[in-house]
Amino acid sequence: MTTLGYLRGVREWAMPTRKDSAFLEKGVLTPEEFVAAGDELVYRCPTWSWEAGDPEKVRSFLPAGTS
Repeated sequence: MTTLGYLRGVREWAMPTRKDSAFLEKGVLTPEEFVAAGDELVYRCPTWSWEAGDPEKVRSFLPAGTS
């Protein structure tokens, strides 16, 4: 693991997942806002689609991917 990877892991451990929206103030999304934005992108741009991604990088606060 790289130093940057370690620091990212520490950040995820120390900072809880957001439950309230702070997009306008801080530019960060809640998991629900992230999924809604992705759904809107897929709806408006037919060339885009959701992908399951790397199984090693799955996050519990996001819905399970299906390919």
